[in-house]
Amino acid sequence: MRRTHRELSRGSAVLAACALLTACVTPRPAPTQYSQTVDSPSNFCRTHPLLCKPQPGEQLPSVPPPFSGPSSAALNIAAAAKVIQVVIDATLEAQIRQALKECADKARSDVMFQHFQRSPTREECLKVVEHDARGQPVTRAMLLGRLQHTAALQCAEQRLQQLTPGGFTLSARYRYNPATGETEFLSPEQVKALLAQGRAAELLGTIEPDVVIHLPGQPLHIQLVFDFKFPCVNTDQPIPWRKYPSGHPLQEVSQDSAYKLVLRVDPWRVQPHIGAFR
Repeated sequence: MRRTHRELSRGSAVLAACALLTACVTPRPAPTQYSQTVDSPSNFCRTHPLLCKPQPGEQLPSVPPPFSGPSSAALNIAAAAKVIQVVIDATLEAQIRQALKECADKARSDVMFQHFQRSPTREECLKVVEHDARGQPVTRAMLLGRLQHTAALQCAEQRLQQLTPGGFTLSARYRYNPATGETEFLSPEQVKALLAQGRAAELLGTIEPDVVIHLPGQPLHIQLVFDFKFPCVNTDQPIPWRKYPSGHPLQEVSQDSAYKLVLRVDPWRVQPHIGAFR
């Protein structure tokens, strides 16, 4: 039977549509860096990743929800940056959280014993004890907090070198470009160089979590993010996330919101007597 020109055209269109559908559902090969470190998932998980629980070291398919509030446009662009959240082994995560808790407890104990011998009162915390290089007042709470942060980070470096050598960065700087949606990691050496050259303004808009756990040598493949919190007055109440100050590109945005959207990870706070918590 001879087919009409219209039937032939209809058949060609169906074949073309089928070809397009086949191309759409063909799974992409898994990245080499992950396939070398984890067991291959089942064929179902390869073709339906959103329905499967990710394995340690495997990229998460989820995307953070949109942010609403001040600076939301800039943050939503930043959320699309090429930062990848990576699942971490549960045992290692627990060890890291415990280590950082111990570092926070030790930092508070050591600093308070050395500089104050006891926990100060609220009035003592608010007292101005010095001025910085720009003449700005520094309260006792600010001074003790800075000293405790320094001690905690020194402790964290020693402990994390044992738990995940090469897989962490302290006081990591991340800078994003709202125009392109790209996030850039600034190494500690780059930050020091900018400060030494008097180019501190180039760090405006960067975020700086205390501890970032990532794949070894890959600070944009993030597993965990932590910030130490040191209350001046002795308390077992959790300290809330602070907001970025007026004039900052992220003004009025809380730290955890920025971390979630820019780094694509739900951050932890680490506080003496409490430990790591969200």
